[in-house]
Amino acid sequence: MDYATLAQPGGGLDAPMATAHRPGAGDLDATFVALSDATRREIIRNLLQKPRRAGELADMVSMSPQALSRHLRLMRKAGLVVEEGIDSDARVRVYSVHPDAFAPVQFWLAEVEDAWRRQLQAFKAYAEHTQRSRKQKS
Repeated sequence: MDYATLAQPGGGLDAPMATAHRPGAGDLDATFVALSDATRREIIRNLLQKPRRAGELADMVSMSPQALSRHLRLMRKAGLVVEEGIDSDARVRVYSVHPDAFAPVQFWLAEVEDAWRRQLQAFKAYAEHTQRSRKQKS
C-alpha cells in the first residue's frame, strides 16, 4: 500500500481491521462518556485495587451516597462496573470493575495504532521511492 492509497477514502484511518470482532460503537461511546468524569475515573482507580461497598466508595470520593449512586448507575449501564449483593445483608452492594470493561477502548486504540502504523509505513515507502527517483535523475 502506498501513501496515495492511504489518502483515498477507505485507505486510511477509516479502513476496517479485518481480523478481530469489533465491539459496537455504542459500547465505546458509553465507555468514554462514563470515563469523561474525573469522579468516575477515581471510582475506577479505587475499584481496580479491590471490590468495594458503595458506602466505602462514597467516603473515598467525598460524595453523598445518592450522588455516588447516580455515578455507579451510569457506570453499570456502560459496562464498566458490576454490583453484587451480600447474602447476609441484602442492602449492601459491592462493586467491582467488569472484567471486559475496557475491551471497547482497547479495540479502538488497536485500530488507531494499526492505521497510524500503516500510514507511517506508506509514507516511509513513498519518501524512499521519491529519494531513489531523485538519485536516478541526477
